[in-house]
Amino acid sequence: MLFDRLKNIVRSTANDFLEKNGLSDDEYTKAIDDEYEKEFGSLGNNDTNYSSSNFDTEYEFEAPKVNPKERIYYHTLGLEQGASFEQVKTAYKKLMKAYHPDRHQADPKKQHWAVEQSQKVNEAYAFLEKKFGK
Repeated sequence: MLFDRLKNIVRSTANDFLEKNGLSDDEYTKAIDDEYEKEFGSLGNNDTNYSSSNFDTEYEFEAPKVNPKERIYYHTLGLEQGASFEQVKTAYKKLMKAYHPDRHQADPKKQHWAVEQSQKVNEAYAFLEKKFGK
């Protein structure tokens, strides 16, 4: 809302200026540039050529080759990819303590859910343990 009001003020001021001075587009552009330089100074070297040839350099980017399962297993353990084996082991112990089926014997639905979760955590740990050669 404020931006629209400012835009309208600038537009009306510019129109008043044009009507008052009767400038053509080129004259108006030069007047605006002169006014800008008077207020804010020069933008620097105006001789700089920004042709597209300066930006045509192609860069090759090669994404690191990552096993998609590895990414899922790190996520299962709640870790960032590339975590150390000590971090993997700590996360595994913490999650197994929380998801162990024996902790949820009172409620069969929760126990079934805990069995599924613990299987996922065990699978992730086994994969990463093999990866680290432990």
